[in-house]
Amino acid sequence: MQVNETVLLIITAVITSIAALVCVISLATPRWTIFGGLYCTGCPTAPAGLSIIAFILLIAAILILILFALKILPKSIRALSLLILFLATIFTLSAHASFFDSGTGYSYKLMVFAHFLSYIASLFATFWLGGSYAITVVTPNNP
Repeated sequence: MQVNETVLLIITAVITSIAALVCVISLATPRWTIFGGLYCTGCPTAPAGLSIIAFILLIAAILILILFALKILPKSIRALSLLILFLATIFTLSAHASFFDSGTGYSYKLMVFAHFLSYIASLFATFWLGGSYAITVVTPNNP
């Protein structure tokens, strides 16, 4: 069964949107560290910066996927969506790895979930990218 390219891109964009939503909720909640929110004094600043970059990359990936689904962007830059999603995955992983502590609260777990969703979205984008390069081989009918 052939999966429609537009449907696959929309599914990938929805998963990426959920990852971005979880990422921004994680940024806004006060339980990122055991001391308070991301912007407290004395708290590490690396997770905050990496999380913001990850959120921006996830938003960029959503826009690129939607533009591909609407067939606005040329097919020659299909790998761009995979690259942006891969970078977002790296930054979400870096955000929760830069402050690894067993005392972290639900904000840490939300960032881990955002990382997982962006990873799944990048797998869908890889599947779409591989399928869009497929060539249909037609054999002539021999009488």
